[in-house]
Amino acid sequence: DITLGSSSGINNVLIGNGTGASTVNISNGNIAGAVNVGAAFTTGTITVGGTAQTGNMTLGSSSGANALVIAGGSGATTLTLANVQTGGSVSIGAGMTTGTVNVGGTGAQTGTMTIAGGTGAQAINIANSTGGKTVNLATGAGVNVVTIGSTNGASSLTLQYGSGGFIEDGAATGNVSLFPSITSGTFNIGGTGANTGTATIFGGTGAQTVNIANS
Repeated sequence: DITLGSSSGINNVLIGNGTGASTVNISNGNIAGAVNVGAAFTTGTITVGGTAQTGNMTLGSSSGANALVIAGGSGATTLTLANVQTGGSVSIGAGMTTGTVNVGGTGAQTGTMTIAGGTGAQAINIANSTGGKTVNLATGAGVNVVTIGSTNGASSLTLQYGSGGFIEDGAATGNVSLFPSITSGTFNIGGTGANTGTATIFGGTGAQTVNIANS
């Protein structure tokens, strides 16, 4: 064994601490074993990398299958990634072709999750590529309250579909309101062009009360 600075007192161990362009290798040749840095810490600070560094920093970039764990303990860790820079880019799983990407708690998480919450003008793309996607939004068994779109200013909302059809459905009971706040403008139902299909309004077999212009 080789021991450096293994004292019960307060001391400083300096390795490669000069101003020259030193190369420091730690366990750079062995193919097995373990490398521990600060494993017994309960307080203090660990800094890896220069605070004004312009080079590259690589963590766990191996061609073999490995596990890279960051903030994997049970403590209430605050994890910050690229949280100060005003430019650059952040990519997560951009090269993956298989596997799973999870963001947020899979259990009984009660916190708030914000995606693209900035005040600037942004373009948000979700499942916006050429591959066929199945997109589920708030389809779980919980009592979900979902709001899509905004009534501010000239905001607009477009719902599109292809030859697979469009289905808007809900529970067997409950109330449905379509645009109850409209006081002007035009309301179109059905094709405005050469529509040759069949339009059915309130085609159920039960007893119904249908009010048209009955206000």
